[in-house]
Amino acid sequence: MLTPKQKQILEFIKKYFKKNNYSPTQQETAKYFKLAKSTVNQHIKELEEKGYLEKINYKARAINIFEKGKLVSIPLLGMVSAGQQVEMFEQRGESIAIPKTKIKPNTDYFALEVRGVSMIEKNIHNGDIVLIKQQNTAKNGDNVVALIDNQETTLKTFYKEKDYIRLQPANKNLQPIIIEKDRNFSIQGVVVDVIKNSQQPSIEILSNNNYVSKQKLPINKILCGDCVDILKNIPDNSVDIIITSPPYDEVRKYNGFSYNLHNTGKELFRVLKNGGIVAMVIQDQTKNFAKSLTSFRTIVDWVDNIGFKLFETVIYRKYGTEGAWWKYRFRVDHEYMPIFLKGERPAYFNKEPLKIPSKHGGKVMTGSGNRRTDGKTTKTVTRAINAMKCRGTVWEYLNAGDKNKLKRKHPAVFPDKIPLDFIQCFCPPGGIVLDPFIGSGSSAVAAKKLNRNYIGIDISKEYCDLTEERLKAVE
Repeated sequence: MLTPKQKQILEFIKKYFKKNNYSPTQQETAKYFKLAKSTVNQHIKELEEKGYLEKINYKARAINIFEKGKLVSIPLLGMVSAGQQVEMFEQRGESIAIPKTKIKPNTDYFALEVRGVSMIEKNIHNGDIVLIKQQNTAKNGDNVVALIDNQETTLKTFYKEKDYIRLQPANKNLQPIIIEKDRNFSIQGVVVDVIKNSQQPSIEILSNNNYVSKQKLPINKILCGDCVDILKNIPDNSVDIIITSPPYDEVRKYNGFSYNLHNTGKELFRVLKNGGIVAMVIQDQTKNFAKSLTSFRTIVDWVDNIGFKLFETVIYRKYGTEGAWWKYRFRVDHEYMPIFLKGERPAYFNKEPLKIPSKHGGKVMTGSGNRRTDGKTTKTVTRAINAMKCRGTVWEYLNAGDKNKLKRKHPAVFPDKIPLDFIQCFCPPGGIVLDPFIGSGSSAVAAKKLNRNYIGIDISKEYCDLTEERLKAVE
């Protein structure tokens, strides 16, 4: 016989599952009834003993509780890549609860957690769970989990062509995987259902396979995945400064990945604190003797459509590549560094570390008057010249080339001194530095050297690993 409270809890669980197609956690149940979690745990234990409920352990939902007889337990074997291939999944010792109506009797099923963005046009997103019917055959158009070379698994759409098998991503920006006849290949199963990540607490998996919720900031982590998807799991107004150089204009191939700079800007504006800045290093491609104007279009878009202010545009002066100094073109000795501001004024601004030696420092000199806006000239003044002066809007990094062999594994790098300068000027001690296109890791390395926190994101696992390796070398 059930107590009144147990009846209420059982009824709550039934209604919750009917509405959401998944069961509440003990914490959600405790919050609803305004009870201690230990009290709810005891009620659930008694309901389980009396045969009304069953429990299944599942990390993303902690303890799943559901009405007995309505769901079945399916093993959650691990993760499958919806992007680059990853090593074959292994048993994780976890399960998920699936309604009996989703499966056929006497048939083997398993579940996998999706990592990547290659199937987004079929509404299979990073963090979703796919329910797989175990079989070794498929017909054209099936979404399959495939094993390649006996060690790599991937989630793609299956097509058998005349002389090869094509594993097609559902993302127009990605290329298919072609399996020639002599390559070792097998089908592990066919997708029969997708359990959307939105049905569970917002989660993201980091490069070290730790979970992080949207309520918890992934401090000092490098996250591998699409930056817009990952940024959605970062809380509002939580980052002090953003420093990045997006893969603009296909000047470098960047492992074939693409990006959406407008959508990235929207998410960066949301996660940036009021008074925070975004410092971007960007240049325009020259094609058919004309500039692409990507830098200017980005500035206008982010100011007019997203809400940033343009605090300043700094010129990054460098020695241009000699190979670009040809008959019909000037050598390009600069890049643009627009500084975007959220809010009325910078929350932190310290120019002292950016000061440069004054040519006449220590001398007492009489200078000419200043020309005013009305055309008149002010009186000349005599003053002592400080040894250091304020840096202007042309920042020189003429001898800042990085010879680090590890860093140069990335096709397009900027000097580590650039993020060092921005962080010292705009990020308070203990603040958080974010780079959504972390690349070779310069922003994270600079943050670590200056005792700031960092968050790095890159869609390329190769570059995430490169950044992690560089960070290990920082004392």
